[in-house]
Amino acid sequence: MASIDIQPSASAQGRSRIFGWLSNNLTLIFITALILLMVVLPVIRLVISSFQEGHPAFPDGWTLDNYGYALTQPNLLETLGRTFWIAAIGTLFALCLAVLLAFLVERTDMPFRNLAWMVIIIPMAMPGILFAMGWALLLSPNSGALNVALRGLLNLVGLDIGKGPIDIFSVGGLIFLDSIRGVTTIFLMVVGSFRMMDPTLEEAAMTSKANRIKTFLKVTLPVLAPAILAAGMYSFILSMESFESALAVGLPGGVFVLSTMIYFTTRVQAPIDYGLAAVYGVLFMLLMMLLLLVYRRSIRHAERFTTVTGKGFRPRIISIGKWRYAALAVVVVYFIISTVLPFAILLWTSLLPSYRPPSWEALQVVSIKNFVTVFSNDQIVRIVWNTFLLMIMTATITTLLSFFASWMIVRNHGSKTISAVLDYTVFMPLAVPGIVTATALMMAFLTPPLNRLGIYGTIWIVVLGLTISYLPFCTRLMNGAIMQIHKELEQAAYVCGATVFKTMMRITLPLLFPAFAAGWIWVAVHALRAFAIPLMLSGRDNKVFAVYLWENWEQYAPVAAAMGVIMVIILIPLTMLLRRFISQISRQN
Repeated sequence: MASIDIQPSASAQGRSRIFGWLSNNLTLIFITALILLMVVLPVIRLVISSFQEGHPAFPDGWTLDNYGYALTQPNLLETLGRTFWIAAIGTLFALCLAVLLAFLVERTDMPFRNLAWMVIIIPMAMPGILFAMGWALLLSPNSGALNVALRGLLNLVGLDIGKGPIDIFSVGGLIFLDSIRGVTTIFLMVVGSFRMMDPTLEEAAMTSKANRIKTFLKVTLPVLAPAILAAGMYSFILSMESFESALAVGLPGGVFVLSTMIYFTTRVQAPIDYGLAAVYGVLFMLLMMLLLLVYRRSIRHAERFTTVTGKGFRPRIISIGKWRYAALAVVVVYFIISTVLPFAILLWTSLLPSYRPPSWEALQVVSIKNFVTVFSNDQIVRIVWNTFLLMIMTATITTLLSFFASWMIVRNHGSKTISAVLDYTVFMPLAVPGIVTATALMMAFLTPPLNRLGIYGTIWIVVLGLTISYLPFCTRLMNGAIMQIHKELEQAAYVCGATVFKTMMRITLPLLFPAFAAGWIWVAVHALRAFAIPLMLSGRDNKVFAVYLWENWEQYAPVAAAMGVIMVIILIPLTMLLRRFISQISRQN
């Protein structure tokens, strides 16, 4: 009997290929779609709102008037220029100081180098809003503690001035605060480059009779220039979107920047002009995207200047002789300015019934009543719970999402095209400032169909906003860690019959634990101290510690200071734990 060979039709073969491709890329498609929805959907809603009049949920129609009005405002260009110069000058000062500190800690025989490493990153434990509040108390023109002391010194030499001499509520004040706050970020980005730099070129320069300063300026800095410039560019982007200092110090002095302009339009101005706020958000986002392209270009070109090779070497420790303790003094002065002074004045204020500069008379009324008030306030219980939930859920969701995204990007499990889309999507939130992310989420969840989810005004919309903001950093951290794990370990598990999920859980994740823990703690620390997104999305039931602190600052400054002191005490051990895991990752690398 003749056999009949039945061939599947072309359409059946096509369907089979499609189903096969979908099954092979299902996880990748799901992760990519989820992150795309999280990142892109609110931005689309923001752009749509910029072309509408009225409330986002009940628009009055389409219009270009929002753009016309915004672009013809003379204060827009003035604010843009002010934002740029504050960020540029602040970044320049921060870059110089951070590079000097990294060099002293990693490449010199300065005493107490490990302790110096620790105190340089401790400022991370102080939220930006507290740092700004502390310096407002120190350098307020009328009653700032340092200004009062300076006026006393000037009186001794016959100069009697009514206020000042330093006004923190000014452009100069914002530059000062931004420069000090930017040091830790740049330090963490460049310190590894100093540690891993091959000292051969420096040794050659020293052999040629070049002194230490000339070697540093002519050899070390040029070799590390790409890494330093990339760190500076990243810090500049962060300074452009800085909000806490601009709010606490800029607004009282009438100094507007782009971030406070958006805040004023959406939270202070009455009635709220949603269309204008959306336009400001879109313009801000486009500017940040342009800066992000420059940043990505700078880190791409950094590969041309490789200083870490396969040849073994030990970085050369430079003896700085009699300058050892002068170098230590630089670290101590930075620590005093960045942490000790603002924390000390907050602690002092928290012990008083109302703020007054330090004096023997004020010392007579010191008490812990403000701390008792904080812990006996019924509203505090809900705020502490909200803050704890925000910290735990943001850290957990962000780290898990980053882990799966990095796994797909680095290992290319599935379509390379989708992996590339995922990589760019994860990086995209860097171009969206926190205050713009919050505005976009507000627009998105006030309008159909997302308003039906009912998460606007809850802690979950704040979790979503912070997850979006922290996703790029956490994913980059995971990318680097996964690249350190050779595929052979995973392939051996597959040969033994392990599934992809089992291999991930039993082999990859345990090896990634230091990076995973560092990412979790980094996100937890930043979620606990987060301010811009929680403030913009705050409602009656989803307030967190930082927002409640700010709302009480004007009328109950001592109580707010007590809350700030508690916050810093909680954050310091988390920051120290983060330092431990960063060191562990560094040793593994």
